[in-house]
Amino acid sequence: RVSELARIETVVFLQSVDIFSYCKAEEVLRIAAIAQERTVAAGERIYSANEPAEGLFCVVRGSVKIEGSNGEAKMVGPLATFGGIDILRSRLRTATATAETDSLLLAIESDDLFDLLSNNIEIVKALFRHLIERFQLE
Repeated sequence: RVSELARIETVVFLQSVDIFSYCKAEEVLRIAAIAQERTVAAGERIYSANEPAEGLFCVVRGSVKIEGSNGEAKMVGPLATFGGIDILRSRLRTATATAETDSLLLAIESDDLFDLLSNNIEIVKALFRHLIERFQLE
């Protein structure tokens, strides 16, 4: 399979993603090494509510609709992440994610992410800084 993004493009992209904003270049390189490109067509379901949460997704191109069980919906586009809270909580998916347009995503499998975090305290610290900042604004 031909990759659309060169490794350096993946690293540059991930450095711009909000959840990885506190990571240093060396840490982002490690994250890029476990990220897999995934192309989804408009209307394609990425995951459904009540499924096991097995990954975190970053939107490179396109847009994804996230629909909660309460009927609320939000759109996420380039540089946004989705699916991460469910894997951090180790629960089933709480929402359904569907590609609104043809999209290119970077998928990070939860097992790969947790393996990476278990050996890289600096990435853990960077993710905590991001989450704390995010929740202080809410």
